[in-house]
Amino acid sequence: MIYYPAAIFQDDNQANFGVIIPDLSGCYPVGDTIEEAIADAHDAAIFHIEGMIAEGLDWQTTPSNINTLRANPDYADALLWVMIAIDETAFSKQVRFNVSWNEYLLNQVDSYIANHNETRSGFLAKAAQAAMRDTI
Repeated sequence: MIYYPAAIFQDDNQANFGVIIPDLSGCYPVGDTIEEAIADAHDAAIFHIEGMIAEGLDWQTTPSNINTLRANPDYADALLWVMIAIDETAFSKQVRFNVSWNEYLLNQVDSYIANHNETRSGFLAKAAQAAMRDTI
């Protein structure tokens, strides 16, 4: 998952709420309530990323630091900040590959995934993402 910070605004003369997702330039969702604005932000972020991928554009997979963004004068009037969760794995096709492990490790992984209602593939994907996040 990628958690993008999003600032929620409400202009004095507007009843609805606007959202800015700084890491997704040009993505400006809205909603009649804060809850609708957050839900629209999630949907709009997915649509925006899909469009960027279709156009062959890179998109930011390492979100900005929310404290850094909050200090930016452009966002000084934000009512609140929220995090928009996006599953980045949904934007690419699945690829099958083989893995060779010793039997002991495979048994431990199988025991873990059985207790956590996961699959081997899901477990490996999450472990890889966690390892890369820790080193980037």
